[in-house]
Amino acid sequence: MSKQKIRFILNPVAGKSSKNELPEQIKHVLFDDRFDFEICVSEYAGHASVLAQEAIDLHYDVVAVAGGDGTINEVGTRLIGTDVALALIPCGSGNGLSRCLNIPLDPFKALDLINRMAVCRIDTVTVNEVPFISIAGTGYDAQVAADYAKDTRHGFNTYLRYIVKNYFTLGEKEYTLQLADRSFTTKAFFISFANSNQMGYDVPISPKASLWDGKVDLCIVRKPNPLELPVVGSFFLSNHMDKSPKVDILQVPEATILRPEAAVLNIDGESKMFEKDLHIQINPLSLHVIV
Repeated sequence: MSKQKIRFILNPVAGKSSKNELPEQIKHVLFDDRFDFEICVSEYAGHASVLAQEAIDLHYDVVAVAGGDGTINEVGTRLIGTDVALALIPCGSGNGLSRCLNIPLDPFKALDLINRMAVCRIDTVTVNEVPFISIAGTGYDAQVAADYAKDTRHGFNTYLRYIVKNYFTLGEKEYTLQLADRSFTTKAFFISFANSNQMGYDVPISPKASLWDGKVDLCIVRKPNPLELPVVGSFFLSNHMDKSPKVDILQVPEATILRPEAAVLNIDGESKMFEKDLHIQINPLSLHVIV
């Protein structure tokens, strides 16, 4: 039986931990009688996507990503609609998708999953035809992501700093949501488009979101005042956001959101500028992932 080919793509600047030991860990853990592999290092923004496309063209069986949610999204979205499986070696700060899929944060254990080659298919989502895998959003959380991306210091403390700063500087905005069966206008502090059930750091956003249900969860979050923060925070941290009086969650296969102006979106932890109006659509079971 021929060996399966794996391309590892390492993002050297993801997260805070060193990845210098990862090549030896890969050699130690992977079954060398079943796999041939090579290790590529991402050298610039967008390079991981190029390396993933090369792996597709060269008929690799697996592309494994050692990085955070941004790198995973960059590589994984390139694999959508192909037979190439995505493997996750969580090395980022938040590791939201890996946590949602119960991928171990320990590199040895994550690598051992590749040996088992248990592959499933998950949904992906597009916003204005730009694909993402886990979480996107507009408003407060997008601005937090934009500020975090500009800071050279990463980690939870930096993320928390921008969570607090933007709470005090940003307000609600008016959005019109157009769904298959109705349209309505609402004010929101932010709206998340959740394909997975958390934002990273084990922080949940939509407890019933599923990577396999053919729907994206639109999480409409209104701004709590300072006195309401402890109550809203308790819903948030206990994974009961859907029960908070400040949150409405709609599960839909498709939606259009009309915003007051063009603004940044949070796309799996990365900040990108988008036009004013957003069209969101689920792509059912379109990506193979090792779990």
